[in-house]
Amino acid sequence: MPSRFQATPRSIAATCGALLLLAAQAAAQEGAPKTRLELADSARAARGGAAPASVASTGSRAVPSAPAKAGVTRTRPGGATPGAAAGSAGRRQPPAPTAGELRADFVRNQAILGLGIYAPAFATTVATNGVAWGASYLLVAGGSYIAAAEVSRELKVTDPMQRLATWMPVHGAVAGSMLGALVDGDQKATAAAVLAGSLGGTALGLWRGQGMNVDEASATLAGTDVGGLAGYGIATFAGLTDRGHANKGRLAASLGGMLIGAPLGHAYAALAPYHVTRGDLLAMTATAGVGMLAGLTVIAHEHDPTQRQVAGALTVGGLAGLVVGDRLFTRRYDHTEGDGTLMIGGGVAGGLMGAGVAVLTGGSTSRWNTTTAALTTVGAAAGLAWSQYYLAPAADGATRLGAIRFNPAGFVAAAARAQGTYTLATIRF
Repeated sequence: MPSRFQATPRSIAATCGALLLLAAQAAAQEGAPKTRLELADSARAARGGAAPASVASTGSRAVPSAPAKAGVTRTRPGGATPGAAAGSAGRRQPPAPTAGELRADFVRNQAILGLGIYAPAFATTVATNGVAWGASYLLVAGGSYIAAAEVSRELKVTDPMQRLATWMPVHGAVAGSMLGALVDGDQKATAAAVLAGSLGGTALGLWRGQGMNVDEASATLAGTDVGGLAGYGIATFAGLTDRGHANKGRLAASLGGMLIGAPLGHAYAALAPYHVTRGDLLAMTATAGVGMLAGLTVIAHEHDPTQRQVAGALTVGGLAGLVVGDRLFTRRYDHTEGDGTLMIGGGVAGGLMGAGVAVLTGGSTSRWNTTTAALTTVGAAAGLAWSQYYLAPAADGATRLGAIRFNPAGFVAAAARAQGTYTLATIRF
């Protein structure tokens, strides 16, 4: 396929349309009074006016200003980005956090992690008595703030980096505690594993977050959670429910699920032929909850279900709910974080109402039976559907992968062995 550019009717039409739009804008601005250039945007803001979006005033002449970048944003063919379709639907998107806000959030969250994870783990690792433990705790708790402030001064913290560096230490601490239990480590060894896992999670989040956008970072964290829970549920369903080696097998499965789930979540958001926004992930969380309720409904007739039955119902139902959420919501719409949060709330509210109906109708003669479970599940699904309907999220505007457009004239020219350059097909991805 030749690499040089060829004009197509579509590109010519797009160019003509752009020229007409520019001409119309110029004609509309001819009669309008010209705005006086300011030496600074603060003077304009003081009078209540809006600063120009594409022109910055520098002295006596206007110079085009560079677009502000709040992080790495992955674009799709046609210029579609996550949230762009929502803006076209009439809903204002929240402004992107500034560099100062991201730095403040990073330092604050690292200070909290220092109080809750870094300092206790370090003190337990090195201290031999209560006084040494308290001194070590206070030293690391205060040092976490200083270290985070210094890191944020030397390294430009983006939104994906801040999110990953906030939650990956939590996952690392959980993974460290699992590793300590797997190797039968004592209290100091487990605390050392927790400290190493949390600090490693922070470093990994700062490193990997540099090449991601916010949605990919959120999908990475979601993949870690889903992988860990799925591994634990599958191992429990497989019969690893006893203490000793069986319980170690369950912990190993959960730890392996976390390690596998993180890159899979990133790949899902980065390679999917549609937008996977943070709101979409929250909406899928709601559908996973409904699926788990449906799984419990299947085994509700059992008076005393076993751990294996409960784990199988929750795991299969939750994974099925994720698939349904991807098909019904993520592929078709671009949800904002507010949309996803309200959808979770709608599902919870509907489930509570369904359970209330079961109690009023006398269906809840026991704590959990088929009638109560079914009404709760139906109520949660109805609440989720109601939230989706009234929120009316924007449609997904991405072009799907694998879109191939063939050029019949190029095939005819190739069959006739005509000389020259011609296009056989165009692949958009």
